[in-house]
Amino acid sequence: MIARYDCAVIGGGPAGVAAALKSARGGNRTLLVERYGFAGGMATAGMVNPFAGNCYVNPDTGAAGDVVDGVFGEVLRRLRARGAAERYLFHPGQPRYYDAFDERQLRIVYDELLAEAGVEVLFHAWLLDAQISGGHVNSVRLRTKGGVETVEAKAFIDSTGDADLAAAAEVPFDVGRAEDGLCQPCTLMFSMAGVDKDGLLDAGLKTARERVTGYFEDARKAGRLDFPFRDWVAFYEYPRPGCLQFNMTRVCERSALDARQLSAAEREGRRQADVFSRWLAAEVPWFKHAYLETMGTQIGVRETRRIRGQYSMSAGDIREGTRFDDGIARSGYFIDIHNPKGATDPHAAAATRGVPKDSFRAKRYYEVPFRCLQPQGVSNLLVACRGISTSFEAHAAVRVMATMHAVGEAAGAAAAMAVKDGTDCSAIDGAKVRRSIEYLNRELAF
Repeated sequence: MIARYDCAVIGGGPAGVAAALKSARGGNRTLLVERYGFAGGMATAGMVNPFAGNCYVNPDTGAAGDVVDGVFGEVLRRLRARGAAERYLFHPGQPRYYDAFDERQLRIVYDELLAEAGVEVLFHAWLLDAQISGGHVNSVRLRTKGGVETVEAKAFIDSTGDADLAAAAEVPFDVGRAEDGLCQPCTLMFSMAGVDKDGLLDAGLKTARERVTGYFEDARKAGRLDFPFRDWVAFYEYPRPGCLQFNMTRVCERSALDARQLSAAEREGRRQADVFSRWLAAEVPWFKHAYLETMGTQIGVRETRRIRGQYSMSAGDIREGTRFDDGIARSGYFIDIHNPKGATDPHAAAATRGVPKDSFRAKRYYEVPFRCLQPQGVSNLLVACRGISTSFEAHAAVRVMATMHAVGEAAGAAAAMAVKDGTDCSAIDGAKVRRSIEYLNRELAF
């Protein structure tokens, strides 16, 4: 069976959804391929929460505001209309905020948007391989519930997260940090319900974390808790009564590109979630009636392949707030490196290569250039996921979900231009893509 499209997007995470929407709205007959029975990737299957990359605190004014709009803005507004997203301050009196969301409602919002745009969605389908000739992707084969299907397209967008299609197309890539090839650890996200949120969060998130971390440190010192995977307690507000979202588990030195290592990571993530949630319910007063409500369908993966593209973002681009003529996405997120060897690594400073932590904060918001989406050696393929072309350090900043919505939107816009012009994605001018995304042409209002 052979199906033909103008654009095929492989991977239905935040970037893939945004890419498919923008492609279809630009006139392309568009297919979105997703391995689960719902879109959203890390945002839904991985339960990664909250959205990051959107909030930016202007150093000149001290005011905070949004740097991402477009498709991401649409998603956020629809979630809010459903009562499924709320904006929370990190600490009262400070402008920095985050947008927490109900991942189950996000599945529905993505369904609605894709249907309205006329995107054909194929769930329960995996990329099997690709047929390449002369630096051109002619077709891909998919493993589906109905068997193997072949898809031909004029433009392909790799939104798999792991850059699986790019790898199948023999695009060169890097994995992990330079000194040992290790990637950042995986995290199984989980939520707890029955929490006394009013009592715990009365003085803000920062204070609440400090309170619970005090119990955590005491329990570890007294030998009542064997949990060496984090050295402080990380949780977020969640837009449902009595619920909090936890980013606590850490599974180090397991490759998410190896099925057996990834399987072991899944089991270890669940074990850590069980140990920690049981301790909270047993010893921390705000959790005495709480329970482990749910866990991610899959473990959260921060990092695997990073393609080699026409430009590779550096740590300096993040720290200095670099702008580009072909800048197609903005972000205010910092270089957030989770030590590949874990919090208890005696050589933990190696995770930041000895650079003072403050220097990993962006001085100003930065931009992602379109050239990072254009892989070397393949003409009709764009990569729109955390696998875009960056250094290890820069990847730790741009990988987050608000930014990835913007990256995907740009890829979809470029695919629509390429098909309309009868050319390949590699021939599209990134500055033209930037001009087509309306909010990028406005000055920040804060």
